[in-house]
Amino acid sequence: MTELLHMKDCYLKEFSAKVVKTGEGFVVLDKTAFYPEGGGQESDSGYLEWNGEKIRVVKVEKKGDVIHRVEKTPPIGSEVRGCIDWDKRYARMRMHTAQHLVSYVAMKLFDVTTVGNQIHEEKSRIDFHPANFSEENLKKIENESNKIIESRLEVKIYELPRSEALERVDQKRCDLSRLPSSVKELRMVEISGIDVCPCAGTHVKSLGELGKIRILEKINKGKDKQRIVYHLV
Repeated sequence: MTELLHMKDCYLKEFSAKVVKTGEGFVVLDKTAFYPEGGGQESDSGYLEWNGEKIRVVKVEKKGDVIHRVEKTPPIGSEVRGCIDWDKRYARMRMHTAQHLVSYVAMKLFDVTTVGNQIHEEKSRIDFHPANFSEENLKKIENESNKIIESRLEVKIYELPRSEALERVDQKRCDLSRLPSSVKELRMVEISGIDVCPCAGTHVKSLGELGKIRILEKINKGKDKQRIVYHLV
């Protein structure tokens, strides 16, 4: 199993690792700081370097192994240096933390549940149900989110036993019953004192890093389901 370094340190930009497996157009490492696509968040990209060679990592996927898609593969056993496209990673960290905040605020104000999200560096989206937001509702969500951002609350990442997580997480915020029963420990992301939710994504350490949230539009996605599109300024 590849050790996922981002799970403990989202700010890690570079790392060293060993090549343990290769195939046509991919490489598997014993550890990686590259985020594999999942949970609504795009994968990281960047470079691998070894012995004067430098190759582009265009995509990372978790398919049993963590697969780094590359144009050329280093030899098995090679020591490589990985370097993440930091600007893209950091933009997604900010966006993902903003998603948690907006999901929390919308739930508290309008009793809606987040049923999907997609995290990108320029703009992102969240799907809510049951939702029928007016323009006034959207402004309330935006204003309350930005008011909370001004408090610069700490964002904590830690692990909890599943039983403890069940006691702490609001089921409207996240339905933990959908997780496989084999999952006994959960990685939690907590906006200090207000929101806690299991998440394997990358996040900033403080709401003060977000700037301001701007809601761009709402889109109807079926009966009682609406999408909010937002960006950060």
